[in-house]
Amino acid sequence: MFGHKPSADSQTNEESSMTGLIKISECDNSSRRGDVVFVHGLAGHAWNTWHWQNPKDRDYQKDNFWLTWLGKDLDVGIWTFGYSAARFRTSGSAMPLFDQASNFLDDLENFGIGERPVVFVTHSMGGLLVKKMLNAAKAFSRNESKEAVLKSTQGIVFLSTPHLGSDVAQWVKSLAGFLTTVNVEELKAHAPQLRDLDEWYRQNVDELRIKTKVYYETKPTSGVLIVNESSANPGIKDVKPIAVEADHDSIAKPKLGDTKVYLGVKQFIKQCLPSPKSLAPADNPVFLTQTITEKTVNPHQLL
Repeated sequence: MFGHKPSADSQTNEESSMTGLIKISECDNSSRRGDVVFVHGLAGHAWNTWHWQNPKDRDYQKDNFWLTWLGKDLDVGIWTFGYSAARFRTSGSAMPLFDQASNFLDDLENFGIGERPVVFVTHSMGGLLVKKMLNAAKAFSRNESKEAVLKSTQGIVFLSTPHLGSDVAQWVKSLAGFLTTVNVEELKAHAPQLRDLDEWYRQNVDELRIKTKVYYETKPTSGVLIVNESSANPGIKDVKPIAVEADHDSIAKPKLGDTKVYLGVKQFIKQCLPSPKSLAPADNPVFLTQTITEKTVNPHQLL
């Protein structure tokens, strides 16, 4: 959400303008089982939020991170959503959560997300954005494409999402005063709009049949625990938040061999999506004979 590097807002790499819904892998495969959409948080980035390496590293491997790993391991489309959500006005722009959610929903509709089962993987404020987007979709459920997004949503992974806000929002504001953006204002601990959104999700998650997976950080970022266990807990029945030995940034950046979050999210996605159709063994002559017979039967013989 807040990060610990001064340059996080500026995103001084060549991908700094990555906004909107972006295809990562298998997104044009018409036979894919479903779609997985990654959504970053405050001062985040559509690509770098999820990457275990810094783009400035000499051995930086741009396409070697867990979004592409999932694309290889699962028969799903992998997407990432980028949007402007700077902490400070001097570093960039930010829209209120309501407007960001409407923008996000419009992108999902435009790309046909909703035609297949979909799972959202979110970091920090990205989780609030997805909940607000679903809230907007439900409010306009008479619209077929919006209803499709709502009904196709099978699961959400929350990585250190401050469902009830964060005390750090007030801390950041005290440092920068009026220079903070509207997103920081909205993330204050126990802000009324966050309590309202939290209650809406808890009241509707069962009806919408959305599975929920929750992870939270246990290490401080620059001496501060950005999202504590209480705020990271959405209060969903039978959902146990899982502690991860990571700070607020690294929880979304599993490294090679770091399997805690990666395997957990991978297994969760598999549980949310329908199983691939099982194919009969190629050496089964009975099945093949029956199939050929069924395909060549004279329709008049069925009368």
